[in-house]
Amino acid sequence: MFRDAWDMRLSQAEEQRTEWQSQIKASETQIEELLDRIIDAKSDSVVAAYEKRIDKLEREKIVLAERASKTVPPKGRLEECMELSLRFLSNPWEIYEKGSYALRQTVLRLAFVEPLRYHPNGVYGTPKFAFPFKALAGFSMPKSEMVL
Repeated sequence: MFRDAWDMRLSQAEEQRTEWQSQIKASETQIEELLDRIIDAKSDSVVAAYEKRIDKLEREKIVLAERASKTVPPKGRLEECMELSLRFLSNPWEIYEKGSYALRQTVLRLAFVEPLRYHPNGVYGTPKFAFPFKALAGFSMPKSEMVL
């Protein structure tokens, strides 16, 4: 399932990158046309307008090129993500216990749907677990033993 979802997302990213590359080519074509018009233009204001448009197209082209370069993740990335995800799901307490403050906050956000509620009499309320933990709890414990 993870591999299928990853492959689907990868193909979407490839399609998006192809779209951005075609937009880059279209921008390059427009820039060339504007450069040809500048050569034929006699008015300084028209030349300035063309130069302004070329500058805008150049900036758009740079943004599109940057997006296209960052869209598709490098090879082997799925295995790295899966390893980290499975490590987190197997023992979030270990990561929480050994991690920095920022990592502890991340673990709490990933493990619980909402912040833990503290009752004035000194106890925490029943937490609402995130979906992966609900699913894993169903496999490891009978439903009568766990309060969700």
